Amino acid sequence: MTEPAPHRFKWRYVLALFVAFAAALFAGIANNGTYNPSVQEYYTSLESRLGYWLLLGNTRHCGLYPQGQLWPFPVGKAQRAMEDYLFTRLDLKPGSRILDAGAGSGYVAMRMAEKGLTVEAVDITPLHVEDAHRNIKARGLQDKISVRLGDYHNLTDFDDGSFDGIYTMETFVHADDPLKVLQNFYRLLRPGGVLVQNEADFNRNSELLQDVLRLSHCQNTLEEGVLMGMLEQVGFKDVQLDDLTEEVLPLWRLFGVIGYIPYRILRVFGLHTRFTNLMAGVESYLHWGEGRYISVRAIKP
Repeated sequence: MTEPAPHRFKWRYVLALFVAFAAALFAGIANNGTYNPSVQEYYTSLESRLGYWLLLGNTRHCGLYPQGQLWPFPVGKAQRAMEDYLFTRLDLKPGSRILDAGAGSGYVAMRMAEKGLTVEAVDITPLHVEDAHRNIKARGLQDKISVRLGDYHNLTDFDDGSFDGIYTMETFVHADDPLKVLQNFYRLLRPGGVLVQNEADFNRNSELLQDVLRLSHCQNTLEEGVLMGMLEQVGFKDVQLDDLTEEVLPLWRLFGVIGYIPYRILRVFGLHTRFTNLMAGVESYLHWGEGRYISVRAIKP
């Protein structure tokens, strides 16, 4: 009786180990795809943590590119450009006190502090606050930035008119009560204070879009034009909007290209909703033009 060649056994073992590893990775990364996760659950999921670390250097916002650019790298350089754009939109003097409403791991706050602003920052996710403390200490910016656990729906521990500026960098889309959050921002700004929000809105609703928004806890993302109306309703003046959709496209094109084949395979088996960021990246690119990336600036009179 002829015995199988030893190398065949080896490849069989390798294949078995690969399948086991893939199954374990799938089980660890996937969500159940059926419920409404909290902001904390979304950002602390293994898929989110790995994705933001591998693709965005743990900085949770888009990069800003010249119109027409195709190449998305280096991503970090584009993200710094977006942060510099935010600083320009705030247009505040050195020493001005600002609120970072949704600080993440603190990278935007650190950029603002390095440019001379004094930053109070809050974030609802304990993991982010811990990351921010480490990053700020590593940069030696403890005297310019204060970060703590907090929810922008409840900012009662800050005094009225205590800030020269407030900003959100892709965090307002997570608001459960957008109007209440804007009212909080209005109260906290001094007369003449500025609010800048780099966010998303959409012009075409669909069941697919609502799935993406639900799974990333962005179900209250506003329809096109609604944010400007809400700001005026609250009392803000001089509301101005910049449409940066084409300037953030290179990064989303990257998400769409690298995620397309895995996402299509998952769709065949009905498992695509279990990978929120993969789904969001691919579908956003495939349906580009049905939403916008906007920067809205408003003044408290």
